[in-house]
Amino acid sequence: MISLDQVQLLEQKVGSAVEKITQLNAENSALRAKCAELQSALDAKSEQFNSFQSDQNKIEEGILSALDRLNTVENTVLESANGDSSSSEETVDYSYVGGDNNQSDPYNNGSQGQF
Repeated sequence: MISLDQVQLLEQKVGSAVEKITQLNAENSALRAKCAELQSALDAKSEQFNSFQSDQNKIEEGILSALDRLNTVENTVLESANGDSSSSEETVDYSYVGGDNNQSDPYNNGSQGQF
């Protein structure tokens, strides 16, 4: 037969189990809420990261485009300079260069040194 002490011990254990289950359900709810909050924050950060990555790609494309344009301008200037220098070399007077009379050279300081 079951004694009164055994029934009281069983009631204590059931009460303790119910209390623990209630406590764990509250903790579970709090953890689920925290998980949802963190998931929301992660989604926002992922969206922000994707936006930054898109902006970075646009910036990189802009820089590369500007460099290409500068390259084109540089090539045009160099081609223009090469075209002008070949025609201007024909009209430059080099008669004072290389002669024995370096006195006519305005840049000659009297030294006979070679470059």
